[in-house]
Amino acid sequence: MTMDLCPLCKQEGDRVALITVESLVKDYFRKHLKSYTYGFCTNPKCNVVYYNNDTDEIYFQRDLKVPVWFKEQDNPIICYCKNVTLKDIIDEIAIKKTSSTVEDIISKTGAMKGCQCKTQNPSGKCCRPVLEDAVAFALELRDKEK
Repeated sequence: MTMDLCPLCKQEGDRVALITVESLVKDYFRKHLKSYTYGFCTNPKCNVVYYNNDTDEIYFQRDLKVPVWFKEQDNPIICYCKNVTLKDIIDEIAIKKTSSTVEDIISKTGAMKGCQCKTQNPSGKCCRPVLEDAVAFALELRDKEK
């Protein structure tokens, strides 16, 4: 499902529920929320995270309590519920070499065991696809070392 165009970058965003926005914007902004649904800007180069064109609301990365994984590049959070980062996954797969599958990472880090995606993950969705991408990236790093 999509939600209009981001007012800054003009790319189509995903739809996100009020509970997600309400949980992740800084406390000051919570009282100013005017809608039940928001757009979620999926452009990594755009600083907008949430928006609603009907109510003229825009919330930037600086307005959130957490960084958005694909907008923050240093050590992105992969699983927000358990605060598992890309570095954690790389450590398990490429450094320690104790894991090689998504299931291994889930077992070692606790990723995907928090079940609070609607209120912890900026997209409001399960982190599994992002976790799968992170595992694939870490496996590539490991294989390059051989």
